[in-house]
Amino acid sequence: MDDRKIIWLPSVRKKIVQYRSEYFTQEETLRFIVKVTLEIENILKNPIINVAYTEEKGEYKGVSRIVVKKFRVYFEWQDDEILVIAILFPGEK
Repeated sequence: MDDRKIIWLPSVRKKIVQYRSEYFTQEETLRFIVKVTLEIENILKNPIINVAYTEEKGEYKGVSRIVVKKFRVYFEWQDDEILVIAILFPGEK
């Protein structure tokens, strides 16, 4: 399960730490983001459970996508590496 390496593009890392929720403190939001990030990585590393879809239209047409807690995560496979190329926040288009 840990054979796959997850690589987050710098732009994705920068974006995800900028996520804010008006309902929670900055500390609570950061804890939530850490949990979401770990959940995303666990799903992407698991070779048995495959819940990825291929985007059919728009900017990410042909790119694999998973949805975790309403965050849309776009990624590409490169051998044993998974490259996270974009993330969209809940409600973001």
